[in-house]
Amino acid sequence: MVGIPRGRFVSKLYNIFIPELVPLDNKGEEAIVRGIADVLFPEGNCEIHLLDEVDEYRYFDGIHVYPVKWFISPWLNREFGLGLTWEKLRDSGFSIVRNLLHKCWPSWVRRKCSALRKTSKILKRLENGCAPQNKKEEALGQILSCGYIVAGHDGALDDRVCQVIDVFLSLGKRFGVFGVEFPMAFKSKDIVEVKKAVLERAEFFYCRTEASHRVTQKYFPNVHSEVLADPAFGMIPSRIEVVEEIVVRNGLTDFFKKPVVMCTSCEPPPISRYCFESISAPALKLSAHRDLYAALIKHVSEKYDENILFLPHAIGPGKALDDRVIARDILTRSGLPEERARLLPEQLSGKELKGLIGQADMLIAERIHSMIGAVGVNTPFLCMGSKTDRRIEGIICGMLSLGDNVYYLNRPEQDGLKDAFDDVWFRKSEIRDKLKKKYVSMRGTLEEKAVVMRKFIL
Repeated sequence: MVGIPRGRFVSKLYNIFIPELVPLDNKGEEAIVRGIADVLFPEGNCEIHLLDEVDEYRYFDGIHVYPVKWFISPWLNREFGLGLTWEKLRDSGFSIVRNLLHKCWPSWVRRKCSALRKTSKILKRLENGCAPQNKKEEALGQILSCGYIVAGHDGALDDRVCQVIDVFLSLGKRFGVFGVEFPMAFKSKDIVEVKKAVLERAEFFYCRTEASHRVTQKYFPNVHSEVLADPAFGMIPSRIEVVEEIVVRNGLTDFFKKPVVMCTSCEPPPISRYCFESISAPALKLSAHRDLYAALIKHVSEKYDENILFLPHAIGPGKALDDRVIARDILTRSGLPEERARLLPEQLSGKELKGLIGQADMLIAERIHSMIGAVGVNTPFLCMGSKTDRRIEGIICGMLSLGDNVYYLNRPEQDGLKDAFDDVWFRKSEIRDKLKKKYVSMRGTLEEKAVVMRKFIL
């Protein structure tokens, strides 16, 4: 456990608070928050403060992590899921209770949860000059010392997060929104009102897709919103020297003597809910998905003589969201020998993964943020996903104009997927040129808007 760093709040070091649950085991989530820091402060003089499912304050590599349970009661963050474990049954039960409350007592969302009420009292006492009495209060004091709040990463800006922001606004803090993704509709008018009361006070407001921009205009017409690329596009990858060390450290030097196609895999819930529509049983959908992926990587290895490397783009939270479990099963089903196809054993940071993707001949991806990383390092990719994923339509098809690189898994066929890969393969040079131009343009826009955001932050 890393203690609270001393002497870090110097004049040229900016501290940004992201008041949302950011599960850092998911490297896509990490890419977003690191992207926020790199876009706003490209010189690297910024540290991020955020919330995660931890029990105590932690610090590592420029990120301060605080327990989300200090601000949001745990039962409010539990999601419905498949499984018969105690944790799954508990989480599904909490999800059902919340949905019943939305239907029977919609105004319940206007009440701040007990965790936030308790923390709010501590924050007010610290803001009034009282000395911290324990490590928790010392950590909360660090959040109070942050110069600005940037909210809205991914789809996390819900009514509970708005209530957290409201507490800090009452203490004189200011905030903006960068990278938000909203659902197409909200569950109640009360949720809209809770959000509206806070969002109308944002000093800047950037949505990552046109769909979210339209939602903002519909429900929050007094908010001046714009569309801007996902902050993860702006994350700076690790240097080539760092990537080369990773290759050596993981025993992949000989592996990279052949060209490598890298792969990312999706967690089970989207597959079981939205893909393989001709199959009804969730377990059979998951099995069909892994057979399909296995057939594809075998095709790539045998037809193009490429090695296959699966990247652990998410390792939790929990076993159900651990890509490594899925990747190992796909590799086993493919029957490919370890010298031709393997899983990267090391857990890497978002920056390291982006740098490593830059060494791939091509990427096969089910993780949106692995594709976003590929754009910044000029690596062609095949996107595999569902038509229900608005990020594919908004980011891959819309913002990047790469709809021809998408293969939908709603009713997939092995031959169709192989043909889709072959098509991207033969257009690799053309795609690289397109990615380079897109990224230069996107980076320029991010830098332009960063100037606007810094005027408020500084």
